[in-house]
Amino acid sequence: MALLAAFGKDTDGATWTVNFLLRKVESNLCSFSSEPGLIKDTVRLFIALVDMREKGSVVLKSEGFWNIVQLQSKTERGAFPGAAKRGLFKALVLAGAAVDDVQRRGEYWIQVLKPLQDRFKNIICQENFNRIFHEENIKAEIIDILESFIGVAQGSQVVTVQSLFHFLYPMLSEFTTLVGVYHNYQQVVELILELYCECARSMLCYLSQEEKQLGLKLCLRLIQTLSTHVGDSRRIYEACLQTIQTYARCNTGRLSLESAAEEETFRDILLLMELLTNLLSKDFIDLSPPDGSSEGEQTVTAGDVCLYGLNIIMPLMTVDLLKFPSLCTQYFKMITFVCEIYPDKVCQLPMGLLKNLLSSIELGLTTYGQDVIVLCSDFIQVLGTHIYRSNLQGSPVYETLRPLLKLLMNLILTHQINSDLLPNTSSALYVLICCYQDDYQHLVQGLLDSHQDQLVAERLAKAFTELTSNITLNIERQNRIKFRDSFDKFIVNVHGFLLIK
Repeated sequence: MALLAAFGKDTDGATWTVNFLLRKVESNLCSFSSEPGLIKDTVRLFIALVDMREKGSVVLKSEGFWNIVQLQSKTERGAFPGAAKRGLFKALVLAGAAVDDVQRRGEYWIQVLKPLQDRFKNIICQENFNRIFHEENIKAEIIDILESFIGVAQGSQVVTVQSLFHFLYPMLSEFTTLVGVYHNYQQVVELILELYCECARSMLCYLSQEEKQLGLKLCLRLIQTLSTHVGDSRRIYEACLQTIQTYARCNTGRLSLESAAEEETFRDILLLMELLTNLLSKDFIDLSPPDGSSEGEQTVTAGDVCLYGLNIIMPLMTVDLLKFPSLCTQYFKMITFVCEIYPDKVCQLPMGLLKNLLSSIELGLTTYGQDVIVLCSDFIQVLGTHIYRSNLQGSPVYETLRPLLKLLMNLILTHQINSDLLPNTSSALYVLICCYQDDYQHLVQGLLDSHQDQLVAERLAKAFTELTSNITLNIERQNRIKFRDSFDKFIVNVHGFLLIK
């Protein structure tokens, strides 16, 4: 009771304690900027003090908080590590959520964020910017501002997302242009992509439809700008891959390669895929308020932006590049998510892109491990279900998907797919059987004819007959469940006597 009386809610002791901690944050930022580990922990403490509105309202009354606001505005660029800079602005934005009055919150943004906006405008509005953009001090300033903007996006909440979007939108628009200016400077391009990723992750689903359209159009512009430089990027990637492969060859048996370090070379592709995936997830989850946007207005969907981005990513995703685990996983997550939300748009892809897409699914089933096999199975199931329901027999996508029936059957029957994955792969196989029933019968007959041992052929024929007996081959849930149960028995039975070479 004594401790609660001295340091409980709304007591002088509690206010003193908060101010003491804030002064320690300020002291560390001033005195230990060369200690990245300590600065990182200090910023985490600052975020913890404002990560709830109730705490933030107390912190805003503290003199120590406003001292930190003044400190960050006077700190030289590059004084803090990038992660600390992000965390600092994330904390300042989180604190803004505790300002209840709209007018006072606007004044708070002017005090905290307007100097950042002015710094950015002062740089890019210089008459000779196109001649000096590559100078180290200019580039360092752009990087510092980008790190700060990322922190602003990370700190957005439902109550602040509208005002923060309107603050960020003019700068986001400028950054689509800067991608073209700095396309040879990977760090800057990566940070711009990361800023867009954070905005898509933290803001998009809460924006009104009109604001969401502005955001999606910005993303489309960004990707279009990237696409104009994809040739340059591809040559850079090829050179990087060659360097990595040479390094691996020269150091085989002597050093183990750090795949994570190698993947940093291709971080811009990874960030682009994360951006597209975030856009799709926010299109799927819409928490925006209703608005009265005109129905006749032409709109851009996240699916449109993502499929446009696929045109850039697909030529880059070579077999060598897919060997990098995080790139590989993110790629298959992205294309599966696209297919789950927009299967009709996937079916309408140009033939070249569609073939490349399904070739990568084939590679995923055979080359990149269990997690990727699950994603590929989901892709096949969703796309096959759409083909069946939409009656797309004879279409380009129908013909392009056809070879996967034989491939998946062979992988399952030859034990090349782990038994733990059979629930996923059997669902994909069932959908393919429904789509290509004649092909399935031919495959089964060919398998039976390939066995010279008559006893094995008879047992196999009986097993295949029992697999689909009493099951209507359509994609209704009841028949899927029947097939799954029947398939489990089929696999146990067949693997007991069948060996396919």
